[in-house]
Amino acid sequence: MYGILISVHLLVAILLVIIVLVQQPQKGGMASVFGGGESVFGGGGAAPFMTKLTSVLAIVFMLTSLVLVLLSAQRSRSRTQRAPTTTEERLPEAPAPIEPTPVLPTIPGGGE
Repeated sequence: MYGILISVHLLVAILLVIIVLVQQPQKGGMASVFGGGESVFGGGGAAPFMTKLTSVLAIVFMLTSLVLVLLSAQRSRSRTQRAPTTTEERLPEAPAPIEPTPVLPTIPGGGE
């Protein structure tokens, strides 16, 4: 579910960027590069359709963002509940300490 929601979120983000770039501002913009687009959307132009599409994509983007944040918080909360709470539970049991072997002093000159 989380992966599907991220995929939908990315698709909506990409579509939102494309739609915003294609919209025709006051002086032309990217829509003029593609021939204006008025003939595709009728005599009234693409402005009302593009505005509605931008609004719908923005709403879907915000909703998927909120759902992803809530799911992420829930996933992190469930991870912390499974984690050990005390230091003793987190640390593995230490093996018995090994006693150091005594170091014998060396005699200079060979000692024979």
